[in-house]
Amino acid sequence: MPEKTAYPIRLAAVLISIALVILGLYLLQDLLILLSFGMILAMLLLPICAWLERRGLPRAISISICLLLLILVLGGLLLLLIGQAAEFVSDWPIFIKKAESWLNSLQSFLSKNLNISRKKQMGEVTNQTMNLLKNSGSILSTTFTTLVHSITTLILVPIFVFFFLYYRQFFSEFLSKVFPTTERSVLQGIMHKTGGVVQSYLVGLLAVMLIVAISNCIGFWWLGVDYYLFFGSLTGILLLIPYVGIWVGAALPILLTLVTLGPGYAMAVVAWVAVVQFIEANFITPLVIGSKVSINPMIAMLALLVGELIWGIPGLILALPLTAILKVIFDHVPALEAYGFLLGEAPKRSKRE
Repeated sequence: MPEKTAYPIRLAAVLISIALVILGLYLLQDLLILLSFGMILAMLLLPICAWLERRGLPRAISISICLLLLILVLGGLLLLLIGQAAEFVSDWPIFIKKAESWLNSLQSFLSKNLNISRKKQMGEVTNQTMNLLKNSGSILSTTFTTLVHSITTLILVPIFVFFFLYYRQFFSEFLSKVFPTTERSVLQGIMHKTGGVVQSYLVGLLAVMLIVAISNCIGFWWLGVDYYLFFGSLTGILLLIPYVGIWVGAALPILLTLVTLGPGYAMAVVAWVAVVQFIEANFITPLVIGSKVSINPMIAMLALLVGELIWGIPGLILALPLTAILKVIFDHVPALEAYGFLLGEAPKRSKRE
């Protein structure tokens, strides 16, 4: 086949393959999200599980202990948050009254300074309320579906984690049979490096979340924000969603501070969160995570956009660790080494360039 004819055919085959992969990721998203979370958590727990096995415990018992410890830690954090949230909900009527007073003040300001009559303001509020009520059925249905799906995920993910850890030698043998021309030491090196990258990323992420949560708790306490422990912890936990998670967590304390303390305090909360995010993104995260997961910022942003587009919120959480796994694989496969270079950090430019 002539070279001029072969190249378009190869290009078309690559584009069709990419399209089929993206379609498969979208159509099988529920299953693939479960498997991805299970695989990543299994990589995180593998060192503890292996340590327990070296102490003479059977593999099934070692895995069960690891899962029990994980569930206890997550359950303890959840109980603390639920306790704070319950206290916050009990005071909700007080915040509603303060919000009504603030809205009355806002209406007076708009009426006096912008010549927007109260009647027109109330008409717009009524229209928006009616639209919300019309869509309330679909909103409640979506919320219920999401809740059921989340509960199902919480039940199934530990099961997949157990199987990934229990059958890890079996999966290693499977990869050896899939790639018979590749030396076993090379495959083991890829799997070891992949596990190390994921473990470093997750441990680093937990450290960054803790630092941000403590910083915001201190800042919210200093500014006089109600339930500063709850809101500060929430901003730290939502760092699971890169870039925007901290602001999603800060939205509610900003609104409550605006209603209860005034615009000045609300702007102070915004400024504090902005400073914490700036320090986290430019100093803490590069120091704690950047040296272990060397993905350039542009590729990281593209990975987040693609992950959210295909898998939604879970895609945002899984985008960076999965991209890091792909980079390790590309770096160890000669035919894909160029793509591993593309995913990695750009080399430092010399002074002459």
